[in-house]
Amino acid sequence: MKKTKKQIALFLVLTFVLSWAYMFGAVIPSMRSLGPESTDMQRGLSAAMLALVMFFPTIGVLLTRLITKDWTDCKLRLNLKGNAAPYLIGWFGPLVLTIIGVAIYFAVYPQQFTTATFMEKPWGVLLVLVAPLLNLVNCFGEEWGWRGFLFPKMRKSRSFNRTSLIVGLIWGLWHAPVIAYGHNYGKVVGTDPWGDIVLAIVAMCVFCIILTFLFGYISEKTDSVWPAVLAHGSVNGGAGLGLLFLTSPEAANAFIGPTPVGIIGAIPFILVALWIAVVVTKREKEKSSSC
Repeated sequence: MKKTKKQIALFLVLTFVLSWAYMFGAVIPSMRSLGPESTDMQRGLSAAMLALVMFFPTIGVLLTRLITKDWTDCKLRLNLKGNAAPYLIGWFGPLVLTIIGVAIYFAVYPQQFTTATFMEKPWGVLLVLVAPLLNLVNCFGEEWGWRGFLFPKMRKSRSFNRTSLIVGLIWGLWHAPVIAYGHNYGKVVGTDPWGDIVLAIVAMCVFCIILTFLFGYISEKTDSVWPAVLAHGSVNGGAGLGLLFLTSPEAANAFIGPTPVGIIGAIPFILVALWIAVVVTKREKEKSSSC
């Protein structure tokens, strides 16, 4: 356990220091430079710089394993035999939950619903279906760190639920710099009240905790990082689906929905996380009593 704790600490220090240095030194300046007059090329470059952040958890894993000389249990095997369900859940589950969340949101706010934007971009649905593959590389960049390294290391001495809470919180806090400068919630340091900035970071932490129950569950079931990679790609690819049905981009409050990072949009994800927590707790108690 001493070696495991050392690996966890080293991974977290390396990942946070390197990631945040890159965020503050490159990503945030590019985000702050964007304005109404920015070109598509400038916006695309800024988005690409933000996407590169996702590779730093994998860099943290590689450096940690190199320093500690431990290349065991890397969670890189597919382990497909007998594990079709977790892979299918990873690919399609988040998309289904996102669609349900969108439906709930517009049931609550029907005045914000329109099909005009969607009819202009119906091909977007096809891209959402293959999003897990399109996002495979960059989502692996994050998931090999969070679900392929940190989660199983912490799981050695903790229950599933406690591990999910801790890893999800860490994952959410890792996003804090870019969240504080407008990512996901559009609240920016220097232009919005500090209370809104803190709320945005807290909301992201809650969302990451919710996702960790699902991602951790399907990865643990397969003893592989790949179902979580697919699920992460599905979440990222489908997150903006509800925005295609808004009467205007300003119609919705990001803290509410229709994307999964809003409380209403996240309702299906919350219910699934609660179900997983109950099921796993029951199994752990049965396993403990049988011993």
